[in-house]
Amino acid sequence: MTVKPEGGDLDHLGWLGEHQLTNWQGKSILDLGCRSGYLCQEAMVGGARAAVGVDVVTPADLELKDRKWSFLQVDLDCHDWQKKVEIGGPNFDLILAFDILEHLQSPWHFLRACKGLLEPSGTIVLTTPNVNSWQRLLKPNGWSGATDDQHKTLFGTYSLGFLLKRMGFEVATMRAPLRSLSFLGPMQPQVGGQIFCVARNHAP
Repeated sequence: MTVKPEGGDLDHLGWLGEHQLTNWQGKSILDLGCRSGYLCQEAMVGGARAAVGVDVVTPADLELKDRKWSFLQVDLDCHDWQKKVEIGGPNFDLILAFDILEHLQSPWHFLRACKGLLEPSGTIVLTTPNVNSWQRLLKPNGWSGATDDQHKTLFGTYSLGFLLKRMGFEVATMRAPLRSLSFLGPMQPQVGGQIFCVARNHAP
């Protein structure tokens, strides 16, 4: 029995593939907000050295006997959450944080903790609602980013990039594509509902 994808799992896997981030072989993966653990499962199938899933609730499929990945129940809003996942200092080659930043009290502290968990050449992948989306521009008080009571902090591509650079990350990809205009390629306006970001760690 295997874990089946749910929610945006397949979209996330597709984005990772588009950016050549699904070469899991020999890598250590940390999926923050892993839900069912589908991406951890895919990483292990693809030859990852280790995969750790973190979420505030325990996945229903956690008791699968053939599960190869590890799960930790952790509140990412705790100031020292990283202590529960760090393994002898920087350890992870790839950190995934899909739809996490907007739910946190302090994205700054969260990203600082992620930086400390990454290998010097490691990568973090983030998604978060786009404050400059066409929905927000047309319905400033009615778009999903503003009406979700669990959202605490919202970003545009500039503000997210600014924060990451100040943290010492190198932004490799920062885009908010409008899927209906994907045929325009790099010329499409960045007014989609969600920001997709890939950033590289820089050793101190």
